[in-house]
Amino acid sequence: MKNVLFALQALPHILAGVQAVEAAMHGAPGTAKKQMIMNAITGAAKAGEDIPNDKVQLFSELIDKTVTTLNASGIFTHAATK
Repeated sequence: MKNVLFALQALPHILAGVQAVEAAMHGAPGTAKKQMIMNAITGAAKAGEDIPNDKVQLFSELIDKTVTTLNASGIFTHAATK
């Protein structure tokens, strides 16, 4: 239950991060964009924000699911579909 609550609290931040990185790195490979977000999360964890490793992994999964949903809805488009 803790992870569900954490995921629901983190989702607006993940969505904002994914959209910001997409706008800044449009056309870059998805792996590079995800790595940009994960670098920010792990950087915050190392800087004393006390983000446990299992939560960092949860962020990774939330990013994947968010991008998949935005792709499926047509909000994000792949270069191959343009």
